[in-house]
Amino acid sequence: MRFSKPALTGAGLGFVMGIAFTVIALLQFDNTETNAKDVAIASLLIGLPFSVLIGLAIGGLWSRFMGPNSL
Repeated sequence: MRFSKPALTGAGLGFVMGIAFTVIALLQFDNTETNAKDVAIASLLIGLPFSVLIGLAIGGLWSRFMGPNSL
């Protein structure tokens, strides 16, 4: 499976945003409802892959419309 440069850039940005959202979630969770371990696991197992997939899809669309070497 080969990805274009924009698609890989989008996946990388999605990964960075997933990590950022995990940090934000860890700073804002409610101690009475859950704990940091559960928040981190949910963010890393659910949020991070979706962020990467969304970034990959946006990068793929960018590549399709702007060209595979557009970045």
